[in-house]
Amino acid sequence: MMKGLIFILFITAASLLAGGCKKPSSCASSGGGISGTGTLSVTPTHLNLYVDSCIVFIKYGTLDAPANSVYDDSQWCKLYAPDTIPVAIFNNLQPGLYYLYAKGYHPAYQAYVLGAVNYTMCSEHAVSIYLPTYQAPPGPFIW
Repeated sequence: MMKGLIFILFITAASLLAGGCKKPSSCASSGGGISGTGTLSVTPTHLNLYVDSCIVFIKYGTLDAPANSVYDDSQWCKLYAPDTIPVAIFNNLQPGLYYLYAKGYHPAYQAYVLGAVNYTMCSEHAVSIYLPTYQAPPGPFIW
């Protein structure tokens, strides 16, 4: 019985050690920008519903909002069938860091919305993400 318990413990320890070995991450810790083959599709949401009237801004090479509020590119969301999902598509991206900011109008709640998310692209593939938004504070809303 003791040999069986030792054997089970040995197998468990070997499995944990083998599973704990991972390749170093190939994700970029800097960089980002155009002249690659990656695509980032961004769908803004508010309270788990799509925001169809929305513009998405992107800043390359950072996970933080730009201090001067100047972004590298922007795209208005377009509706794609069959579910009429609003998507802003950024093409030709390299692996790297990206900061995304969205603002728009949510007709179901009759409210202006804002939101931001950062994203690290690890490879030059097509990636889809959601960008959660919140209701903008009262006052003038500047597009």
